[in-house]
Amino acid sequence: MNFSQFKNRYVITGELVVENALHIGSGKVEGDFDSAFIKTGENGYYIPGSSFKGYLRSKVEGFLVGAPFGLKVGTDLLNEGDVFGIFGYTSSDISKDDKVKERLSKILGKDFKNFASKLHISDLKIMDNNTKEVTRDGIKISRKTGATVKGAKFDYNVIEKGNRFLLEMTLENIEDYQLEIIMLGLKDILSGDLFGGKLSRGIGKCRLELKSCKFVDSNDKESLKNYIFKGDLKNKDVNALNKITKISL
Repeated sequence: MNFSQFKNRYVITGELVVENALHIGSGKVEGDFDSAFIKTGENGYYIPGSSFKGYLRSKVEGFLVGAPFGLKVGTDLLNEGDVFGIFGYTSSDISKDDKVKERLSKILGKDFKNFASKLHISDLKIMDNNTKEVTRDGIKISRKTGATVKGAKFDYNVIEKGNRFLLEMTLENIEDYQLEIIMLGLKDILSGDLFGGKLSRGIGKCRLELKSCKFVDSNDKESLKNYIFKGDLKNKDVNALNKITKISL
């Protein structure tokens, strides 16, 4: 795959709906919270795009690393090389598994030792700027004794049920079967899945609602002209994204 040759571009938007409560930790002690929800300098809550991308990658790896289900495109067995072909890699990331190398060679060619990701996910900004966080208390329990650890009380804040975060994914030069791999990775969260931190405390149930898909394909000269001269992308039925036709068992 050569990024200097434009093939296509997809922009998929959606809304991540908090089903019970959500915590994305900033990693800092802020104000009254031992573990505060991450936010911008303007106090706007958001989910880092890298966090959602990490979630999506882990789901895709579950399908492909070690080829546990024998997913194929045509007669070709998909494996970790297909994860690298979407999410990118450096030479130090490449597995020693010859089958992974063979798959990478077939996807990208033998000359590519490093490869940039085809997928970009913007930070997911909260849609209601008037949302207020809610404090929850936590207690650390000793794994050895099962008793409360002295001085172990802590608190953290969550964004409550019903709040929504705006998702925007941009994909460039993506193959049809690779788009289907991404949709397989999103399958769980489209019906509701655990996301974020403090999951053992019963929170983090979220559901993704896909809202739109716009694209341009270089083989479609009319839409390519509209994209180059007007910046317009063509609408695609978002429900059609869930139809898997290129990948089989």
